[in-house]
Amino acid sequence: MFAPAPLVRLILVAATAGCSAIITPAATTYPLEEGMDFSQLATMKRGESCSTTVLGLFGPDGNASVAAAATRGGIARVRYVDNRFRNYFLWQRFCVVAYGD
Repeated sequence: MFAPAPLVRLILVAATAGCSAIITPAATTYPLEEGMDFSQLATMKRGESCSTTVLGLFGPDGNASVAAAATRGGIARVRYVDNRFRNYFLWQRFCVVAYGD
């Protein structure tokens, strides 16, 4: 029976880790109101919360939630929510960004 060498296993894990994504539904399920004015974003408070996943196997480590982003930004009323996903060679980082008053 063929058993791949440890180096081959490591290469396979590293090659497939870049294809994984951890996205929390909280950042994508809020309904949009009609007539939203995004030009106000520059004057609003901003809070960000992130989580990290290593090799697509370990994590997510961190609290990437709207509530955590609002708390970090000192926001009492969340008006807009956005997210950002960055994929590096060995880890992925998912962030939720909240804007509000």
